[in-house]
Amino acid sequence: MDLNQFLQAFACFKTVLEILLLCPAVFQDLENRELDASAWLPILLLGVSALTLELASNMLLETVLKTVQTLSLLGLLLLLGLYGPGDALILVGICLTHVSTTSPLLQGSLLRFSNPDFSLTVLLNAEILSSATVASNLFHNLRSGAWSSSQPGEPFRRRVSRMLLLRAVGEEESSRKKLAQSTLSRKVFVKKTVPLTFFILISYGVTLLFGSLVPLPA
Repeated sequence: MDLNQFLQAFACFKTVLEILLLCPAVFQDLENRELDASAWLPILLLGVSALTLELASNMLLETVLKTVQTLSLLGLLLLLGLYGPGDALILVGICLTHVSTTSPLLQGSLLRFSNPDFSLTVLLNAEILSSATVASNLFHNLRSGAWSSSQPGEPFRRRVSRMLLLRAVGEEESSRKKLAQSTLSRKVFVKKTVPLTFFILISYGVTLLFGSLVPLPA
C-alpha cells in the first residue's frame, strides 16, 4: 500500500470514527447539558492525529495557515458566546480532522474564506438546523394560547419576549396566574434548549455529503 492509498483508507476510517465519537458526546450533552473531557478529548486527539499525517504528506505552509485561520474564527465565535467550550473543542477536533477536505462527497460547496472550510460549514449548518427548533417552539406557543394567556396589562415587549422564547416562565409566576385567573387552562411553554452537539452530529453528515445548507458558489 503506497502513501496515497493509505491516506484514502485513513480518510474513510477517520470519518467513521468521528461519527462514532460524536454519538456519545451527543448523549452526554442531552443528559447532562454539559460536556466533560470524555466527550471532546477523543475527537480532539483524532484531529491531532489527522493533522500530523497532513503535515507529513501535504504542503506544510498552506495547511498551517488554513488551520490557524479556522481556529482563530472558532475562538472568536466562542468569545462572542455562540457556543460553549465543549462545543468549541469538538469543532476544533473536526477542523483538525478535515483540514484537507475541500468539497463534499456528493454535491454542493463548503463555506469559503481564503479556503473552503469543512468545520465552519459544520457550524453554519448546525446553527441553521438548531434555529428550526425556535420556529417550532414559537408555533407551539402560538397554538397553546400563550399570547392570550398573558397577564392583563403586561408590557408589550415582555409578551413579545415570551413568544420569542427568550425568557422562562417561573413556577411562582404561573402560580400567581392560576390564583388570579381561575379559568386559566393553558400553559405557557418555555424554550426547549437542545444542546448544539446534537445538531453538530447531524450537520457533520450533511456537510460531508452536501456541503452548506445555504447555496454557495462552487
